[in-house]
Amino acid sequence: MCPLYPVHLVLMYGAVLVCVWVAGLGSVVTAAAEVATLKVRLQLSNNNDSTNNILSVKEGEVKQVTFYIDDLPPQAVGDILIKDESDDKLNHLKIAPNKIPLSPALTENMENGSVEGSFNITGNFLGFTKIKLVLSDGKDDELLVSKPVDVSVQRGQRVMDKIFIHVVIAMVIVAYINMGCAIDLKVIKQTLCRPVAPAIGLFSQYLFMPLISYAIGYGLFYDTPAMWLGLFLTGCSPGGGGSNMWTYLLGGSLDLSVTMTFISTVGAFAALPLWVYALASTIFKEGHFSQLPYKNIAMLVVGLVLPLSIGLLIQWKSQKVAVVLKRLLKPVSIIFIIVMMTFGVYANFYIFSFFDWKVAVAGLLLPWLGFVFGAVTSLICRRSWEELIAISIETGVQNTGLSIGILKVALQEFAPLGDVTMVIPIAVATMTPIPLTIAYIIKRIREYRKQSFSKDVEFPFDDEEARNGHLSSSNSATPLHKDANGNSKMVVA
Repeated sequence: MCPLYPVHLVLMYGAVLVCVWVAGLGSVVTAAAEVATLKVRLQLSNNNDSTNNILSVKEGEVKQVTFYIDDLPPQAVGDILIKDESDDKLNHLKIAPNKIPLSPALTENMENGSVEGSFNITGNFLGFTKIKLVLSDGKDDELLVSKPVDVSVQRGQRVMDKIFIHVVIAMVIVAYINMGCAIDLKVIKQTLCRPVAPAIGLFSQYLFMPLISYAIGYGLFYDTPAMWLGLFLTGCSPGGGGSNMWTYLLGGSLDLSVTMTFISTVGAFAALPLWVYALASTIFKEGHFSQLPYKNIAMLVVGLVLPLSIGLLIQWKSQKVAVVLKRLLKPVSIIFIIVMMTFGVYANFYIFSFFDWKVAVAGLLLPWLGFVFGAVTSLICRRSWEELIAISIETGVQNTGLSIGILKVALQEFAPLGDVTMVIPIAVATMTPIPLTIAYIIKRIREYRKQSFSKDVEFPFDDEEARNGHLSSSNSATPLHKDANGNSKMVVA
């Protein structure tokens, strides 16, 4: 006889009851899930195709959506709630009305359990969201829920964007004209005759930066390939125009910086498609990479060469005007940088809603590692301090505008994904000036201290002693003077 008798019988019956209860509960949950599904079709007012596909609306645009609910129970009462849900928790849509009562006017034309109604959606902020319809009992308790329908909110046309672009173009043209008055064609010719420094810049720009951007993206954005693509395309872009201004402000070789910017921009015709065709498809397979913006690259070359040529022409025709414009280069560069760091952030402030720690880290790592690699490579190759500054800055500062253009073309079928991934190049552009600004402040402090120290030691003797007549007119000697043969001798008064 079992030593647990009769307890073992109770345990056996209890185990059987638990198994039956769990099996029954699973069937009830499955049946409830099937009952809880509300069959809904949505259709935009200007689209004849009834769809469960993606609905699209622009920021600020209002569209009417007609919904069709099939197989609605005849005894259904309460309200139909229209809700939007987004993974990023941003308010992409405005829905009006968001509650529709199941009134007799709505159900009187119901045939075979099908109900028709409409509501308006307004694009509030770019991105992706979902709409679902919920049948409630009038007390916000959900009875039936439809499958979510995807909605994309496209970026609308903004006046601020146009103003910002025109301001930047105007300031860049003015800055390059001033640079044309400051550069020396003889130095540029000597640099091109012995192109060691430009070769280091090209190596850093088009070998290190694409590879390190690919590696950073793999580590941070493996699960979000669009962000990874944005970082990679930023790393493949040529040097930006801001590199020349920063090089000048930090005491680097402006002639080398301008030369490297021109070479890297022209080199983008070959290097950019090479990297894009080699690795971009491994990041985002569905992207369109066959139509690269070669026209934009050509415009970058023209936008660099034309104002520089105007500056060189001024330098050739009027040396006085060239000197004045050269002196204005530093304040013009400072104003440009301040505008980019203030007005530029304000104009693109909306994109900071997509900022998270990964985006911030990527924006820091890419340019800062570029600065370090360019400087270390220059030290290894024993370049001068002025060339080291130019190479380091030219490597770390990227032309983010070009990468944004490529992103929009590559992801045009997934809009507004191209606009959302703009957060990566904008993050890079935002984080790039931080170490450069710190370096410029340190440079100015050192110059101020050096200037103050030189004023303190202007005379070889103490002014107080001179005023008190400590130097005797009978036996005092002046500082050393040189005779006609160049020999130093003491001159006695």
